[in-house]
Amino acid sequence: MAPSAPVRVGLLINPHARVTRKAPLRQRLTTLLSAPHAWVETPDLGSLRRGLSRLLVENGANVLAICGGDGTVHHVVNALLGLAAEIHGDSPTVLPLPRLLLLNGGTLNIVGRTCAIHGPPDETLGRFLRYFGDAPLSRVPARRLSLLAVQWRVGDAWTPVRHGFVFGSEVAYHAIGLYERFGAGYAGLSRFLAELGRGALFGSALWRAERWKMGPFDEMLCIDGREFTPYTGVAASTVDLTLAIGAARAIRRELYQPGFSVRVVEALQPAALLRLVPALMSDRQVQGLVDLPTAFHMDLCGPYTLDGELFHQPDAPERRVPLRVQLAEARLQAVPGEWTADEW
Repeated sequence: MAPSAPVRVGLLINPHARVTRKAPLRQRLTTLLSAPHAWVETPDLGSLRRGLSRLLVENGANVLAICGGDGTVHHVVNALLGLAAEIHGDSPTVLPLPRLLLLNGGTLNIVGRTCAIHGPPDETLGRFLRYFGDAPLSRVPARRLSLLAVQWRVGDAWTPVRHGFVFGSEVAYHAIGLYERFGAGYAGLSRFLAELGRGALFGSALWRAERWKMGPFDEMLCIDGREFTPYTGVAASTVDLTLAIGAARAIRRELYQPGFSVRVVEALQPAALLRLVPALMSDRQVQGLVDLPTAFHMDLCGPYTLDGELFHQPDAPERRVPLRVQLAEARLQAVPGEWTADEW
């Protein structure tokens, strides 16, 4: 990881991600890397830690290219930080981490778009290798990526920290679980919203069974000492929260903006919440939404979603398990997409 060390790319591919399911694309990606064993496919979470160890520890990669969507990036980040903690032990020396080159390749690529990564994964990787393949690591541009740290409190103990970029409270957890019944991606989301709207207006079996999942919820939400009780939902993000290739942007983050940004949906009945959907897809301020550009600590309850992954409430004596969201101490460095041969 020394600044003078030559760039050495390690490629991690999720073969189940939406774009990388195509074998020709995976072949084009791997043939770009001349070094043997410079890439791994991780078909499940069990193979992820082994794959990272091979790329980083055995092969000495200092740039980790990740081909997959937000869920892939989420699990790679948590495995990477876990591996670093295992290697670091009690040493006072801070262990340097590789720079992340996000190639996208999933259904949603919010984190990659925040880093201005666009286009097919093989084109992004090929362009990076042409510009930086023989360069020292110090010439590779880097953008700081802040992280959220999320924990439940079960009894008197906190569960292990889970890191991520985009947090959604219980209403988002339930909404994702419901919309996945209608298919993945934007098509499934559109069908879900249409069915939800039809149910709210005319009633349906789905609406009668699942209406309670849309809130509002009576538990306290506290953000840096400010309380919202009751409330419908809350999202927190350290990156730009965008959908539809950036056409819909709910949270906009400035470069190096401190803390994390929060959007609270106040206590609304489901029909009113559905009318608010267009505003939820933009960063404009309307009645019923409270935007906090900078926050550092959030307390609430229940299951949640992080980077689109669903996390169920753990078994506990409490009916509702307290949940804490904070700005993480750990930070990562990602390669931004805006580079040109003239600059670098």
